[in-house]
Amino acid sequence: MTAVEDNKLETLRRICPTCEACCGLVMQVDRQAQKIVSIQGDRDDHRSRGYVCAKSQAFNYVYEDPQRLRHPVKRTDGGWEPISWNEALDTIADKFSAIRAEYGKDALALYVGNPLGHDFAAGVYLQSLMATVSTERFFSAGTVDQHPQQLVCWGLIGHEWLFPVPDLERTDLFICMGANPVVSQGSIMGQPDVKSAMQAIQSRGGRCVVIDPRFTETAEVADEHLFIRPGTDVFFLLAFANVLFASGAVAPGHLAQYVDGLDALQTLVSEYTPENTAAVTGVRPDALRELAAAYSATDRAALYGRVGLCTQEFGLAAHWLLMVISIITGKLDRAGGMMFATAPTGGSGPGVDGGTKPYGRWHSRVRGVPETCGELPASLLAEEITAPGHRVRGLLTICGNPVLSVPRGDKIREALDTLDFMVALDIYINETTSRADIILPSTVHPEHSNVDVTFQNFTTRNYVSYSPKTFEPAPELRDLGEIILEIAARMAGITRDEMDGFVQQGMVDLALKRAESDGYTLTEDQVVSQVTGDTSPERFADIMLRSGPYGDRFGQREEGISLQKIQQHPQASMDLGPLQSRIDEILRTPGKRIDVMHEVFTNDLTRIAARFAELAKTSAADEKPEDNDLLMIGRRHIRDMNSWLHNLKPYVRGKNRCTMKIHPADAERIGLTQGGQARVVSKVREQQVPVEISAEMMPGVISIPHGFGHVHAGSQQSNAATLSPGISCNDLIDESLDIASSTCVVNGVPVQVYPVE
Repeated sequence: MTAVEDNKLETLRRICPTCEACCGLVMQVDRQAQKIVSIQGDRDDHRSRGYVCAKSQAFNYVYEDPQRLRHPVKRTDGGWEPISWNEALDTIADKFSAIRAEYGKDALALYVGNPLGHDFAAGVYLQSLMATVSTERFFSAGTVDQHPQQLVCWGLIGHEWLFPVPDLERTDLFICMGANPVVSQGSIMGQPDVKSAMQAIQSRGGRCVVIDPRFTETAEVADEHLFIRPGTDVFFLLAFANVLFASGAVAPGHLAQYVDGLDALQTLVSEYTPENTAAVTGVRPDALRELAAAYSATDRAALYGRVGLCTQEFGLAAHWLLMVISIITGKLDRAGGMMFATAPTGGSGPGVDGGTKPYGRWHSRVRGVPETCGELPASLLAEEITAPGHRVRGLLTICGNPVLSVPRGDKIREALDTLDFMVALDIYINETTSRADIILPSTVHPEHSNVDVTFQNFTTRNYVSYSPKTFEPAPELRDLGEIILEIAARMAGITRDEMDGFVQQGMVDLALKRAESDGYTLTEDQVVSQVTGDTSPERFADIMLRSGPYGDRFGQREEGISLQKIQQHPQASMDLGPLQSRIDEILRTPGKRIDVMHEVFTNDLTRIAARFAELAKTSAADEKPEDNDLLMIGRRHIRDMNSWLHNLKPYVRGKNRCTMKIHPADAERIGLTQGGQARVVSKVREQQVPVEISAEMMPGVISIPHGFGHVHAGSQQSNAATLSPGISCNDLIDESLDIASSTCVVNGVPVQVYPVE
């Protein structure tokens, strides 16, 4: 990625850091003026081939935003005042340490948002901070996102971050459930330009099918769309598996030697047929049977689901069945099916292997809800903060805005004011951080380098990337990883260099362990003397890359990769080839067995059966819901990324996107008009929202987008507050959970809708 002089402009290549697609970009940069002059798609990037979406400009808009913080601040009676880094960090360490000493480690809590995924350094140092704080009250956006998928990966494969992804390059049938990748750009499916990928499937004679309560932007590209009632995907998939067994299509193939529990699975699914589930799901029996037959008859077929499946009443069960169907038909870990990426940094990300249960190791104080994947449900944050006798007294939020992004954000905001001390690591004073005592801002992407380690774990084609630092940051800014490291070190009572040294030693030990496993000789001196990089995080990345599956093994494999080799590559990313079959290598379950009836899933069968009986009885009795009763789902827009792009004027100007979409028949029955106001009432709150009448909605379902609600006093994001405040649909959602995975239920929420008189 060498910079090319053009008068005073330079051409730089980097990876877009806004979503999981990680598209390649070409930037024209004026370093003297500290300006990015233009950003375009890199036509030579092997993955994105010049494609970019609207969000490709976002990191520059954030960089230029005059309202982002550029120095630490503390809240005073007279408003926010600048504070030095030393005073801020000393105060934070002293306050948090005092709280821990007096009230115990669980009087501290952490909340982490998803922008951390695009910051390698922050992710590495976060592990040190978590170990130092050692609180059981850890919350993140994961419990409003992918935790069911993590548990499924652990139960079936043996590690919670071994996500299978659809092999879009080679599949002939792509079935997409509860996801809108044309807008999201792929989620736990790193794929630039999903629309073109789907069209390529069609051009080679393949087929794309979308199953969703809304006719989404992805459905517009697909060959077929099936409406499904929110929250009933598990019953559709049980019937789907039934058809496979009944038709003799169950053939695990290359997986047969690993699979247990098929007879018990067949007995279970025999109770659910396309006919007796149709009234519950809304999917016609003939449509389900035809799709199941097409799936079994198509050698290369991929069954994929995402957030819409995760964040519902039976999110764990739905994702369990998704992967089980791939397993029993031999389409998991097979070209054209659901496959596993080979991350260049090696390993599989954080989490535990199959021998340790990643759930139920501790519980929330108020309701006794079990942790999942090391976290408590984010929707319980408010009640845990105010728990009688077990209050949270100190809170650290990192790149997160739970007041808008978590169910009952209104209660969370109230609870924040009961804390003894709150710190936010964030670049904005927003709905959450405005309640903090101290805010520490970090550099943004043009101001630091990055290796996109996280998303290379679940890409549809193996690659490695590097994004260079573009500009030197202002003197009062520090990198997010550096800030996290400083807090961890000071709370541990050591220097930052000592803490950094511990992290580096851990990386060196990892490289030595890998060398022993791979059968080559490596010494600590070789690693330390040969490692390259301008910063500690770059050196950590170099160690991981060189000891990883494609690495140069510190000079012992000439064709292997290193950080330096990637930095010298003409594009920001290097192609590492298509996905490969690797089940024997990655299986980490006891005895390398795939138990399709693992207890983590079967423990939920009684609840599933009871709910199905209830829904089936209602349908059989032909009981009609009240005219105003509907189910609410969320949605995304190409210019949105949760709540954190809404202060960028180019993204919020124009037509209001925070509307309630509703089917014409429902609108007519209720008395709603296009552009009018509706009153949406849930069991916890009501909100008024503009009406958008659209046949893209399934009858009986409404959709309100996630991430809006910029209406709270104290926030200093003027564009968000004035141009597109919207409402927070999360304030309409209670603390209900998918019991099996402790995941927040935000899709299929019962509401009533009325016209505003």
